[in-house]
Amino acid sequence: MNIHKTKIVPALYIVSTPIGNLGDISKRQQEILSGSDYILCEDTRVTSKLLNFLNIKKKLISYHSFNEKNKTDKLINDLKENKILSLVSDAGTPALSDPGQIIISKCHDEGIKVIPIPGPSAITASMSASGFNDNFYFCGFMPKKNKEIENYLLKLKPIKACLVFFMPARDLRKNSEYLIKFFNKTKFFLAREITKVHETYIRDDIKNIINYIDDNDKGEMTLIIDNSASELSKDIDLDKEIKLLIGKMSSKDISEYLSKKLEINKKSIYQRVIDLND
Repeated sequence: MNIHKTKIVPALYIVSTPIGNLGDISKRQQEILSGSDYILCEDTRVTSKLLNFLNIKKKLISYHSFNEKNKTDKLINDLKENKILSLVSDAGTPALSDPGQIIISKCHDEGIKVIPIPGPSAITASMSASGFNDNFYFCGFMPKKNKEIENYLLKLKPIKACLVFFMPARDLRKNSEYLIKFFNKTKFFLAREITKVHETYIRDDIKNIINYIDDNDKGEMTLIIDNSASELSKDIDLDKEIKLLIGKMSSKDISEYLSKKLEINKKSIYQRVIDLND
């Protein structure tokens, strides 16, 4: 492993920042922020606190979901003139449920270097502590409207991986009815206020987690659903279940009936019905 002073070249640097504990900042992150012509950030007030802690004085440019489309062309021109720009989010790794994808994509289109400066991430921190299968799918934030939540989870249900969500703690109670509906027999892992004074980690079923959150509904959390287990438990003989219904129901009706009964993906059941009918 090599340790050396970072050579800072003109580029857009994607700089991860602490998700709570400022002691998680790395020397390399500090070097890049110090060497930037200016820093793009979601909230200048939040990033100012970090820079004051590091004793770094740099120009901050507000760059968030409401203005990134309008500001990107000017920033690209600065990068073409060999400026050194850093992109940070309020906490963690930029562009993961945070602004940044537009300018990063534009840089690639224009042949401008994009260099990540790795560091804290609530996603990897939570996954590492969960003890679940390390195959995961990052889902970001849940939609706000009830029907959209249901449709979103319906699309995610067939994905056989750990499903990782960002969620304000206050939203868990509202979202829980849908989590119970789609993942009632599934283990959950909750990481709340990671690296902060009141950090909490719980691995349990969703009903017990909800009871905890009712008294601790402040702050941000990462919620992981262990959806990586095999669709069939060992005591279910799917072929036997299907054979009992062949001749009594259509292939479509069999797949719909067993999908609800066994909580198995409907398409996989339908394909097995077809195979057994051959």
